[in-house]
Amino acid sequence: MANDPIRVGLIGLGFIGKVHAQAYHSIPFCFKEQEAEVKLCAVLRTQTGRDVELLKSLGDPFVTTDVQAFYEQDLDMVDICTPNVLHQEQAKNTLAHNVHLYIEKPLGFNLAHAREIAAAAKSASSLTHTAFMMRYFPAVRQAKAILASGAIGEIYSFNLHFYHNSYMDPQRPMSWRLQHAISGGGALADLGIHVIDMARYLLGEFSWVQCHTRTFITQRPKTPGNRDLGTVDVDDWGLCTVGLESGALGTIEATRMSGGMGDSTRMEIFGSKGSILVDLKDPLHCEYYDQQGNQYHTGSLDFSEPEGERKVSAFWPPAKMSLGPFLNAHVACIYDFLHYIKEGKQSPLNFDDAVRSQEVLEAAYISAGRNAETISLPLN
Repeated sequence: MANDPIRVGLIGLGFIGKVHAQAYHSIPFCFKEQEAEVKLCAVLRTQTGRDVELLKSLGDPFVTTDVQAFYEQDLDMVDICTPNVLHQEQAKNTLAHNVHLYIEKPLGFNLAHAREIAAAAKSASSLTHTAFMMRYFPAVRQAKAILASGAIGEIYSFNLHFYHNSYMDPQRPMSWRLQHAISGGGALADLGIHVIDMARYLLGEFSWVQCHTRTFITQRPKTPGNRDLGTVDVDDWGLCTVGLESGALGTIEATRMSGGMGDSTRMEIFGSKGSILVDLKDPLHCEYYDQQGNQYHTGSLDFSEPEGERKVSAFWPPAKMSLGPFLNAHVACIYDFLHYIKEGKQSPLNFDDAVRSQEVLEAAYISAGRNAETISLPLN
């Protein structure tokens, strides 16, 4: 496989599956000299005959509903983009075929599923990666470099939020994301897991968590325009107060009910020598405040890449070929994993790492179910 394209099979072609498919398709356009070439060869989905023109534009991959036929396509890597409850079975099946594996967040339906997936990956010879694409925004990488340099000193506290307004309309019908039996959680599982992972990536491991959640719209139409209502049994909003192993304290908030805000992801980090602001309205740069010099800095800053990190230019689409921040970040996350596959190295964002983010999520839900009781980490 050294000089051949990495042959990818995609499981699921819903919204996020289409995003991943577009990312694979876009890589040759975004990078003049490709370190890792890729070919989307097969799609496994619940129905065939749909999205015909889209699939033609993606190189006309083999499309099937038959699991065995899917794995017979001589695949090097599989990408799972299905509802959370399906990840465990699909991941274990994929790993049994000794191919590399990429999974949308969260890794599992719950912590038990995530641990089983990670254990199966350890038993296989497969390389693994999770779609925590927020790690790949250049602004986040720049913040990581500043933190690694010690420029803001001891970390005192932080605030992190992910606001989304996608479920404000009470007439928006039910979907799998609103059903605990399929999703495993609501705003915290869907959005909060991203910012939990970003906090871990930038600041280190969690020591404890307290959490409140709320469901504001408890019933929705079962289908568009239907008067029959289904029950929403996941959270619309969650707020966590957390402590890190370093002693730093922080808050993490996630909601799908932020009317007028659209998408807003923002992190403030306060230390003994300064502070850092990451606001993904500017995906390329963070803001750094130097307490001693009493100066704010933004733009290209002279901080070395943290040890073990690939340069941003190796995976982030250049300005003239930008696909927009959201898709750029998915391209970057996927392309970085393709690099690791070509190098034959395990990604730092492997399933063992993803389990640690899922553990924080699980602890948050345990806390919410116990009236914001403090839950210590790691969980047994």
